[in-house]
This record gives sequence, structure tokens and C-alpha cells, in this order.
Amino acid sequence: MSVADALRSAGGLLRRRTNAVLPYYALSAATVDVTRLPLLVGVVVAYLALTSTGQLSPLLDEFAALNPELLGPESPEALPPELGDRLAAVLFSPTVVVPVALAAAVALVVSVLVRGVTRAAALSAVDAGLATRDPLAAGVRGMRRWKTFAGLVVVRWGLLLAAGIPFLAAVVGASATLGATPGMAALGQGAVVAVLAALVGGLVSLLAVVTVVALLAFAGPAAVVDDLGLGAAVRRSAGVPFAHPVGFLLYGVVVVGTYVGLGVGTVLFGIAGVERLVAVTSAFLVSPLLDGVAVALYTDWTDAASRPAETDAESSAAADDDDERVDTGGEADESGFVFGEREPAERRDEDEDEDGDEDDTERIAEAVGGALRDGIRELGRFVRTGWYYVVVAAAALLAGVAGGWTATVGSGVRIGTPADPGSVFGLVPVGPFVNIAVNNWFVASNAGFAGLFAGLPTLGTLVFNGLLVGAVAGVVDPVAFVAFVGPHGVVELPAIAVAGGVGLRLGHVAWGVWRDERPTAALADELGLTWRRVVGLLAVFVVAGFVEAFVTPQVAAAVL
Repeated sequence: MSVADALRSAGGLLRRRTNAVLPYYALSAATVDVTRLPLLVGVVVAYLALTSTGQLSPLLDEFAALNPELLGPESPEALPPELGDRLAAVLFSPTVVVPVALAAAVALVVSVLVRGVTRAAALSAVDAGLATRDPLAAGVRGMRRWKTFAGLVVVRWGLLLAAGIPFLAAVVGASATLGATPGMAALGQGAVVAVLAALVGGLVSLLAVVTVVALLAFAGPAAVVDDLGLGAAVRRSAGVPFAHPVGFLLYGVVVVGTYVGLGVGTVLFGIAGVERLVAVTSAFLVSPLLDGVAVALYTDWTDAASRPAETDAESSAAADDDDERVDTGGEADESGFVFGEREPAERRDEDEDEDGDEDDTERIAEAVGGALRDGIRELGRFVRTGWYYVVVAAAALLAGVAGGWTATVGSGVRIGTPADPGSVFGLVPVGPFVNIAVNNWFVASNAGFAGLFAGLPTLGTLVFNGLLVGAVAGVVDPVAFVAFVGPHGVVELPAIAVAGGVGLRLGHVAWGVWRDERPTAALADELGLTWRRVVGLLAVFVVAGFVEAFVTPQVAAAVL
């Protein structure tokens, strides 16, 4: 299989099995919410500790007594020096540092474990989709490989950190040389030496980073396709550049070209004022496409290596069982340079759509429209039948609002309103409308899929967003707050609560599966339903974003 064929296979997978593959990439994106939960707990603990010990109230009183002009953009100093020193003393006191540091350590561990689960599920889904199996079911089964993928995260980041040592050593050595160089002439010569040393160290580190990325590029596909453990997957991946140098180089060109294109798109999106589209493009197009190419190439290469050792009868028997893959090991496999025998899996990249001559744009438009209609129907069904999850989510959101308002309303700090509320987003706020809609939908998607982990990250996301809303409400004039939040808030906040309910439902089902009270297939089905509900929420957030960008400023201008 050529790299072009692999690209076509990956693109075909995304076209044909969108609703079965993208849920796992939404799950990957939701790792941010899961990781944020320990940090949120640490910050809340630090805040409560400061409040209970009386260290916070004096600072808030001093902030409230400040002349607002001292904090203006033309002020020579952001804060009076004495207040800045006291603020630093409080922020770096054991009362704050200990809980936040512990929370950061827990968040790091949680991040590694969750990334192990989500990457194992995503690559398993892609592998199944390319092999014409059910990606949703395969993704859930693939989560059992979480230890291997968590280990890959640790290995990759450990090696990348080690790769940066030459550059760091060169910078430290150059700094020491400059510090010990007397005289202006000698100082100039020392500066030249320091720059050259930093460049050499940087080049060595860059070469090391490229080497690490190259040798581990196919470790994930190896773990999934051949069901390997951490060590075997790393060895198998390290052998790919030597066993298939041309194909590997072409794959590298595709990867680099894709990220260059994403960078160009980022610039263009930024110029157009719709930069939030970059996150969606990266999460739901670039990542699954590159994963599909890697899995397709690895599978074809390993199939080709094993075919000479197999008879036609053995190949036919192996193809009948597409649920499990067996690694037979052996000396050749352990070397990482020659792939050992494995069960072959036939890959088919023909487009099953009979309307081959139909215009791609029309087909994509029909697919998007159909997905939105289906998502809206499923969302309405969920609100009717799972309303109690929505009620719990709304209670968590309101609890966060109440907590944020309580924390700031008595601080004495007040934020004024804009001089011209009607022009907050400009005359034609198309860019803000797109950014607001996409950002809020991304928040909702993360809240929904983060619920996989017993629903706790979803509750944390709801409380966090509630805290932000409540904190703003506590420092803004009530009339101004209602004018700026009310018009779109009546749509947006209930939609966030519904997204939270979707996440709680997913967590409930996942908890039942982990306790063997539900079949594994129930979790696969629920992940598919979660995706459809989240897609349905997109329509709601488009409406809310339109109101916030085009209507809310005019209402605020009329009221204020």
C-alpha cells in the first residue's frame, strides 16, 4: 500500500464511519476536563484555607480601596509595591503552594492514565473501521490496552525531555562562560562562542527529538494491530524506518505537510477572526486522518512481511477471526527489524457508496445536514427520557454560580460597563459569532465525553463554569449583568446543563459496565448516543452564539 492509498483509506473511513470513529476523538479532547478536575479541587482547597485563616480578606479590602486608575494601561506600575509583595507572600505561602502542588502532581498522573485510555480506544476504533469491523465496539474493547498506551506517554515524554539536555547544557555552559569572561574584547569573543555552542546544542537536541518521534511513530498502531505490550510495540515501531525507509519518509512528509497546512490554516483563521475553528479542525480532522494513515500503513507493511510464511488456507482461516490479533513473537519480532508472523487482516479502501459520481460537496452537505437532524432528534429524546440527569447537572451548575457569586460579591471590587455596549463585538460580528458558538460547543462536547470517568469530571466542568459566571456576577452591576448575559444565557446555560446531563448519563453507564452490571456493548452504544446528542447541541449553540454576538450587545445598549 502506498502512502496515497493510506490517505484515501483514512479519508474514506472518516466519510463512511464518522459517527463511529469521531466519538473517540471527542473523548480524547475531553482529557483536558478530566485533568483539570484535580487542579480545580486544589484551588478550591487553597481558597478555603486562605479564607478560614483570615489571609484573604485584608488583600481583598486593599484591592477594593485601590484607585482604578492605578490599574489602567497607562499606569507605570500595575500594583503598589507593598501590595504586590503581600500578594506574592500569600500566593507562595504553604497554605497555597501545598494543595496546589499536590493537585498538580495528581493532575499529571491522571493525565497520563486518561491519555492511555483515550489513545488506546481511538486507535482501536480506527483499526476496526479500516478492517470493516464496528469501531464503537472495538474502541471500548481497546481500552483494555490503557497500560501500554500510558507507558508510551511516559516513554515518549521521558525521551523528549532527555533529548533537550544537549541544548540545556549548551545554554548553561555558555552562560557560565560569559559570566567568567573579563574585558569587552574577551566578552565579545565569549558571546560568539556562547552563540555557537547554543546553536550546536540546539541542533543536537533537534536531531534527538526527530529521532525519538520517528522511532515511536508506529508504536501505537503496533500495540493495537498486533496486540503488543509496551516493550514489543516500541521495538516493532523502531524497526519500521529500517524495514520500510521510503514509505516511512513519505509518511513523514505527509505528517509534516499536514501540520504545516494546519499552521497556515491557523494564520488564515486568525486573520478571518475565527481562530477557534483550529481546535475543532485539529481534534476532529487532522488527528483521526493521521492516525488512519499510520494504522493503514503499518497493517499493510506487517501483512506483507507475514504473507510469504503463510499458506492460502492459513490466510483464509486467520481472516475469519477479526476480533483478536495474535503476536507469535520469535527472534525476528524481538529485533524490531523484521516483522514476525501475525494474523493478516485484509484492508479495503473501496468507497461503498454507489453514487460514486455524485459531487463530494453535495454529499458532505447532505451528511452534515443528516447528522444535525439526527442529533437534534436524539437530543430531544434524551431531554424527555433522561431529564433527571439534566436536573442534577443544572444543580451542579447553579451551585458553582452561587459559589462564585459568594466569593466575589463582598470583595468591594466592581467592574464597569463598556462606554458603547452595542459595539463590543464590532459592526459585523461574524468572527465573534463563530468563535463563541464553536467554543461553547467544544465546552459542551468535553463535558459530555469527560463523563466516561464516573461523571466526576463533568461535575467539575459544570462547577467550574458556574464559578466563572457567578464570580463575574458578583463584581458587575446586576442590571448590566442581566443585560449582557440574559439574552443568550437563557439558551446557553440550559444547553450547558443538558451537556452535563449527557456526561452524567455516560458516566452512569460506564460505571455499570466497570462493575459488570451492564454488558460492554452498552458502553459502546452510549458513546455513539453521546456523540449524536453532542452534535445536536451544536445547533443550540449556533443559536446562542448568534444571539450573543448580534443581539445581546444591542439589548445591553438599549438597557444601559
